[in-house]
Amino acid sequence: MRKAAIIVNYRKQACLDLANDLASCLVKQGVELMAPAGSVAFTVNDIAKNDFSGVDLAFVLGGDGTLLATGRAMSTYHVPVLGVNMGRVGFLAELEPEDLLPVVPILLAGHYSLEERIMLNCGISREDRQCNSWLAFNDVVINNGLHARTVDLDLLIYGQDIHSYQADGIIISTPTGSTGYSFSAGGPVVMPSTDVLIIVPICPHTFFSRPIVASPQSVVEVTCRNFKDDTILSADGQYCTHVQIADTVCVQVSDKKVRMVHLGISSPFARLKSKIYQT
Repeated sequence: MRKAAIIVNYRKQACLDLANDLASCLVKQGVELMAPAGSVAFTVNDIAKNDFSGVDLAFVLGGDGTLLATGRAMSTYHVPVLGVNMGRVGFLAELEPEDLLPVVPILLAGHYSLEERIMLNCGISREDRQCNSWLAFNDVVINNGLHARTVDLDLLIYGQDIHSYQADGIIISTPTGSTGYSFSAGGPVVMPSTDVLIIVPICPHTFFSRPIVASPQSVVEVTCRNFKDDTILSADGQYCTHVQIADTVCVQVSDKKVRMVHLGISSPFARLKSKIYQT
């Protein structure tokens, strides 16, 4: 590791304090630190304004939301990310704060592995034209926003009619996102290195709707059959837009991947188990 960057949740003083300690440690070890003027760390809002080409590793100090945003951004530059949990739960983080500085020599020696995680491209087709598109690391969700009403959705995979749902919504998740909203809605826990899509209806109004696991080559289409002015599409819970009647939301695996750093401290399932018991 010759060049590193630090990304923080700037709303948390603990993140800023740890970023200063980490920056001092890295510089003492001869690591070049890419940082904005007047600070040792970038915020999530800063990422899009900078080119991270040549950075060997990005330290992410924050909760899962900070890691999701950083992972999407760093996928453009193929920069590996190491998550340090500064949030409440931190399903996606590799380390707790107290573990960070002691592992810096291990990172400098290159004694870690990289795991590539898939992401999703999602877009809306409206009247035979493509509207905006988004990238999602965790999941794409279509639901009825603020009101406790069901929405009618048609699900197609590879153009084949799979099911028509009357439900609170539907989740299309990556394996990384399988421990998030998908998990809360009754979806399966999937090993994060697995390349599949997980489709989970949210509170379906039927006895027989079950989650679906689809291949990474699948093209998933969801069409809204009834207009509710608050039906929304959300990507990673961070980008939202309204969905109109007859809109088709198209979701498929992106050609971009997030490279996650692993130190072998714990397995994904051991980490999940410990986090669940904490909450």
